[in-house]
Amino acid sequence: MTINIWNKPLTTLLAAMAATVIAGQVQAQEYKIGYVTDMSGPLAGSYTPTWQGFELYMKALNDKGGINGRKIRISLDDDGLRADRAVAAAKKQVERDEVLGIFGLSLSSTIGPVIVEMRKAGVPVVSTFSAVLDALAPAKPFYYSTGVTFEVAGEAIGTLSQQITPKGKVVGITFDSVGGRAALRHNKLMAEKLGYTWDEVVFPVRTADFTPFAQSVAAFKPDIVVGHYGAEQNLGMITALRAAGYAGPYVIASYGASETTAKQAAERAGSGANLYMVSRYAPATDSAPGLPALREAAKKYGVENPGMMHVTGWTLGMLAANALEKCGANCTRESLDKAIQQVKIDTQGLTGGAIEMTANDHYGPSYWRLYRWEAGELKPAGSWIRKDKLEFPAQ
Repeated sequence: MTINIWNKPLTTLLAAMAATVIAGQVQAQEYKIGYVTDMSGPLAGSYTPTWQGFELYMKALNDKGGINGRKIRISLDDDGLRADRAVAAAKKQVERDEVLGIFGLSLSSTIGPVIVEMRKAGVPVVSTFSAVLDALAPAKPFYYSTGVTFEVAGEAIGTLSQQITPKGKVVGITFDSVGGRAALRHNKLMAEKLGYTWDEVVFPVRTADFTPFAQSVAAFKPDIVVGHYGAEQNLGMITALRAAGYAGPYVIASYGASETTAKQAAERAGSGANLYMVSRYAPATDSAPGLPALREAAKKYGVENPGMMHVTGWTLGMLAANALEKCGANCTRESLDKAIQQVKIDTQGLTGGAIEMTANDHYGPSYWRLYRWEAGELKPAGSWIRKDKLEFPAQ
């Protein structure tokens, strides 16, 4: 069908042309980025609040005018904790949504395949809460993380055990996964270096009854127990350990666990005594100078009870904003990748120091702190420690 535009009134044509130009300008004034994570799968309870924290930061930033006079538009996709869905979502965001970079992601099993595809496309990827060794020096191209690398966490937890008791036996527990075993191995190496003795228990991923495994742990007569797994496993194991007679220190590693995990564990076990958590990020109840802005944004946009996972996502938002600002008005995927390598963020106490990236190190120094459950909240049990690199070779 042919339409004769000359039959239309001049004012109508001019209005249509103006609208087209304005729409093009608005589109040009936006920074488009992607976010892929698990919002419906087994770990949605951890990854959803991390996304919410990221979104809160971006909403607050857009309300202030965005970056370089441009708003940030986010394409969000749910991977359901499946690698195939994560890859498909990333490809869609790159090809259809024309994003500059992709943020978030879920487990290492989904991060790896996405990185492979995005390297082919020249698109930078920044993960949060979960991280893989590709980010560590010497870093692999197009991948960065502000999250928790299992090996680094294992070594940090081993060191922080000294703030609980300086000697004795440590029993590490994990489920049978690549990441869990990596964390356990590095925890063991650090514990033994510091003079502790070590035993460990590994259980199947789909375990529902933790009683026999808790009894095995209690039989070792440990001085410290560390759980390297997610929130649900911590809840089951802590309850079973207390029932098995172990009342000593238990350390929750922050792999998706949060203040809520500690609270629920204390309630189920009948007591929060000797309950600890190691985290890269501060809980929302902390006194860090950067937390009031997060709480204000949560109140404004209707997010109830922000916690440690929201802090994690909020901090990723800080990195994304810093990189986009450095990237400038004519930002491309290539220039964003270079900009991320120059990021240095003052987190205002949301972690123990600046988050910074270099061309050779896409993870940077990380900071870890031991918290103790006391009087209904997580309270610092010591100072932040800094981890610049792995002390033991990764396998």
